[in-house]
Amino acid sequence: MKSILNQIQTTVAIAALTSVATFTNLAQANAAAFNLSWTGNQGYSAQGKFSYDDAFSGNIITKDQLKSFDISFFNPQGVLLREFNYSFPNSSSSFNFNFDRSKKTVLQTGNFDRPNGFDLGSDFNTVLQGLFFYTFGDSSQGIPAGTIFLKDDNSPETSPAFCQSQPTNPSCRLDLGGSLTATLIPEPGTILGLFAMGFLGKRLKKSQHLSRQ
Repeated sequence: MKSILNQIQTTVAIAALTSVATFTNLAQANAAAFNLSWTGNQGYSAQGKFSYDDAFSGNIITKDQLKSFDISFFNPQGVLLREFNYSFPNSSSSFNFNFDRSKKTVLQTGNFDRPNGFDLGSDFNTVLQGLFFYTFGDSSQGIPAGTIFLKDDNSPETSPAFCQSQPTNPSCRLDLGGSLTATLIPEPGTILGLFAMGFLGKRLKKSQHLSRQ
């Protein structure tokens, strides 16, 4: 009798969890979401997330496919400097972001205004001082292509080698280097599904144990 009751309880529990997971997946059916992370040579960092319409058939996600995008910047002590929450269609003329969905990689080998680079944070075209986060390269200045810069003014970029030797030089503020990485955020339904499978396994083991008693 105990075995039958345990089986009924397990079936009802899994059915309920599966229903919740299915409902959640329906709400998230056409959305893909990723976390963003970056740390510069001097310890400044960025954390953010973005989502896009997963029904899009192309491979490169640009701002035209984004549904949401936000990013926050922190100093080496972890203190929040500023955060940006963009709405779409985006009104910033300088906002540039490109993501290769097949490789799950943010494109960042080109300059800030190119399809293989990014330009986030404050708008170059509207403010002289802010928090600018972008890719830039100039071989004549010893700046490799796709170098990431975090700056709070529009002063000229300086080579990584110079800033490594003189990190406190005013022309090196705030930070540079590193890579902007994207990590897939699991859909809530997937997490619930894994939880349901784990719960089912435990219930079956318990049922088998009780049936032997």
